Amino acid sequence: MLIKDERLRMALMRAIADEQALKILSRTIWKARSVMDLIKECNIPHTSAYRLVNELKDKGLLTVERIMFSKDGKKYTLYKSAFRNITIKFEGGSIKVYAEVNRNLIDKAFRIFSSLKEEVKAWFLKKPLKF
Repeated sequence: MLIKDERLRMALMRAIADEQALKILSRTIWKARSVMDLIKECNIPHTSAYRLVNELKDKGLLTVERIMFSKDGKKYTLYKSAFRNITIKFEGGSIKVYAEVNRNLIDKAFRIFSSLKEEVKAWFLKKPLKF
C-alpha cells in the first residue's frame, strides 16, 4: 500500500534511518515484546528504549497488543510493529513509501470485534428491547 499521509511517510523513513528504532520495529514484527524485552534483545539503553517506543507508538508505527501484569502486580505493555514490510523507492524525482500492514494485528482486531459482536448479540437475545 502506498503511504500518502505525509506524517506517516516521514515517520517511517525516520524510523528506518534510526538504528535503534529499526531494531525495535524488527523485533516486534512477529511477536509482541515489552520494553524490557527490547532493552535486553536490542542492547538499547533504558531511556532510549522508552523514548523510542513512545515515539513509535505515538506515530502509529507500534501498537499496543496487550497490557499484562507481572506476578508482583506491576503493569507492563506488549508492543507490536504496525507494519510487516516497508519499501522506500526513489521514482521520477520523488520518494515513495510503501508499507504492508501487519496482518496479525488486523486478524486480532477482527477476532476481538467478532467476539464482542457475539457477546452483544447474546445479551440482546436474553434481554429483548421494549418499545
